[in-house]
Amino acid sequence: GEAMWEVFLFTVSMFQVSGHGVMQVPPAWVNSGGKLVENATRNECNMKCLHNYLMRGVVSTAPGCGCLWFTNNTKIPGKPTIPDDSPLRTFLDHEDRSDRPWRAPGTAKSYPCGVFGGNPSGCGKLEGNLCIYGGAQYGPDARLFDFPDVVTTRYKIGSTIETIWGINTNHGGGYSYRLCRLPKNGKIDITESCFQNLTLKFESDKQAIQFDNGTRVYFQGMKTSKGTHPPGSEWMRNPVPSCKPHGEVSTIPHCPQGTFFKPPVPGVFGRGIYQVTPLMAKMTFDWSIVDRIVIPEGLEAGKYVLGWRWDSEQEPQVWASCADIELVE
Repeated sequence: GEAMWEVFLFTVSMFQVSGHGVMQVPPAWVNSGGKLVENATRNECNMKCLHNYLMRGVVSTAPGCGCLWFTNNTKIPGKPTIPDDSPLRTFLDHEDRSDRPWRAPGTAKSYPCGVFGGNPSGCGKLEGNLCIYGGAQYGPDARLFDFPDVVTTRYKIGSTIETIWGINTNHGGGYSYRLCRLPKNGKIDITESCFQNLTLKFESDKQAIQFDNGTRVYFQGMKTSKGTHPPGSEWMRNPVPSCKPHGEVSTIPHCPQGTFFKPPVPGVFGRGIYQVTPLMAKMTFDWSIVDRIVIPEGLEAGKYVLGWRWDSEQEPQVWASCADIELVE
């Protein structure tokens, strides 16, 4: 049968504006001990993690809590560089999404490794204990948080590596991978500019969906380096289409009105979550997205941070994960 997870649903509006994703391979800081990778390739995003923070001020690093690190309410500073009629578009409805991060990839301001809850400076108007436009307020910056049992992955300079990321709530858009040489003072000094100075290329536009049973299905993805920031940086479109007409969470698990574009693999589409009762929702994605990334020749050996940045198109949000890696000759 279809694998699902029950999660506590605080408010319907919270799920309507909070998409979640996380880098799984290599294990990100948030994946303590690499447990997410060991237990499942899926991104298990548990809303109880957010509840623990809101009610008790506890930022959990348990498996299932890795997908709550992002930048909320961030928009592109200029005009879209991805045209209205581009096949790179992922949300084509009547709403104006021209200021969303994916419409000019890489230009929306973001915290390079995310912030727990997405709103480090507060969010003004609240609905209950949640920010009305998504997430929670005053959470820590990932660069300042002491994650336990962080895994360091070793890669060879000039090699092609495999990366995997998972979606909980699908907000379309696209993503990029970047490197930053670990600063002398540690991760506290990591900046978005550092990542932008060393963006990585995809080996090709070939991608795969990896199901939790280990099965992989390959397909042709869609990448771009036009209109991206920094200029020439490569970004891959999120290959998973959400539901028409608006991609909002509903009581229906699938897409009765169809999807915004053709699914890359049969059954790989949707919102990722649906409302069962006013206080309960279920997750439906039992797979992750696989890419192959090129580590450039000519880099110095040493400690680096690999960054994954997902620019949303549905909402004004940027999701991020960072992983410790060591590059060797």
